[in-house]
Amino acid sequence: MGLGGNKSSSSKSDNTRTYNYNGTQKPPFMLQILIWVITGIIISIILANIKPYEIIAARYFRGITYSDLTNFLSSLWVIGGIFSLFMRFINFGFGTLLWAGIQILELIPSELLGHEKFLDKNIQKAGKNQYASSNNDSWEVKLAKKLRNSCSTEVLRFLIILGVCVYVVDFFLCLTVFPPVKGGGDVWKLLDIIQYQQFSKIDWENIIRAVTTVGAVQFLLKLRKIIVQIIRDLKD
Repeated sequence: MGLGGNKSSSSKSDNTRTYNYNGTQKPPFMLQILIWVITGIIISIILANIKPYEIIAARYFRGITYSDLTNFLSSLWVIGGIFSLFMRFINFGFGTLLWAGIQILELIPSELLGHEKFLDKNIQKAGKNQYASSNNDSWEVKLAKKLRNSCSTEVLRFLIILGVCVYVVDFFLCLTVFPPVKGGGDVWKLLDIIQYQQFSKIDWENIIRAVTTVGAVQFLLKLRKIIVQIIRDLKD
């Protein structure tokens, strides 16, 4: 009797465990909270990161020579104030577009190079219809075959080059807003300091600001994407 009762209880416990394992599981509540926290941080960083590009836009428009009529209108008391407000709006709008364009160019390569179907198709394309080189081929034919074979990986190669170039350009743009040298100085002065190993003259705080401006949003978006995927995996 005692043994039978224990066996029945064990079977019921196993069934319960099986049901909990196979049933739909709710993801940890802290992961849901973390998604909202990361989203809020991303929005805050976006609003902060637009400012450097707004400064770049203002520098660009300050370098433009306007007509005498525009200069006259901007000198008037009321109209000048309206014109100044309008220019601030233009600077903000142009800075936002510049920021958005750079972010999109930075995100496209990372998103596509992390997409399974996109990579599968490009790998399959690269493995098909490859021309083998032969010693009997002339140099023109060898070059043509090499160019033809490289066409299958052209998209991947372009995405990699695009990602690297845009990040480098973005970083140097940010260094024009955040001087990398104590007391002020451009990128060329920074390169001189690195060459002569005068690292104490580097403004590391501004370097960190530039790095954060360039990569913080992408990092947090990637982190958010991974957490969302974890939540989906737990629900399946």
